[in-house]
Amino acid sequence: MKFTKMHGNGNDFVLIDEFKKILVPEQKKAKFSKWICNRNFAVGADGVIFVQPSEVADAKFRFFNPDGSEAKMCGNGIRCFSRYVVEEGYAGKRLKVETLAGVKELEVYFDGAWWVKVDMGKPEFDAEKIPARREIWGEEFDAEGTKFKLYAVNTGVPHVVIFVEDLNFDIVGLGKRIRFLDVFPEGTNVNFAKFDGERFYVRTYERGVENETLSCGTGSVAVVAVAKRLGITDRAEVVTKGGILKIEVSESAFMTGSATRVFDGELREYEI
Repeated sequence: MKFTKMHGNGNDFVLIDEFKKILVPEQKKAKFSKWICNRNFAVGADGVIFVQPSEVADAKFRFFNPDGSEAKMCGNGIRCFSRYVVEEGYAGKRLKVETLAGVKELEVYFDGAWWVKVDMGKPEFDAEKIPARREIWGEEFDAEGTKFKLYAVNTGVPHVVIFVEDLNFDIVGLGKRIRFLDVFPEGTNVNFAKFDGERFYVRTYERGVENETLSCGTGSVAVVAVAKRLGITDRAEVVTKGGILKIEVSESAFMTGSATRVFDGELREYEI
């Protein structure tokens, strides 16, 4: 089975091309994703992307987390997906992609590096659309005497944004506690953001990965979307451990970032 390894700002993925033929049966995609994402026994990745044909767009984006769960959307992943389908000739440089979070419009261009601009859609703050059992907006969370304000938004998948003065602490432990709060029936991703007046510096705990990732596209959009609603700014560069994303939020949110194709390979042994 052939595969392609890609990353968006260090958030890495395995792409399986099913545009012309299904390679992994539907009922086995979860098991396969768990196996191939394992960094010790297989290829290793933060998620698996299946490239499929679409009846309503140029191509269909399917994304599975390392725990086997399917996510509606992945910002860094869809940039990699879009570069891939353009390079393979499945779509033009302005394309529409079907996702479980709706049809997304993207633009792919090359200026010495590959860049992708994504229309991420309208950020949703209503509790039922996040989903959350109640509105989470400035709600305090007590972590051993330190209080954090939580702001919830859906930017394709559920996110909590927390603004902090210092990012040098164990975000995994705290992120995991917030990710599994009962108020979020589907769980949530958790973003810790520091603003220096010009840029946001962001670290993200991702559900499904159940760990910190080097970058999260939907999380970066969530930070600026919350900042806009709070009257801070409606556009900014977001600095993640893996690189920089440019985010603009108006009625819709736009994300621009890189997409790197690392290598193409072939699996000799694989679990399906």
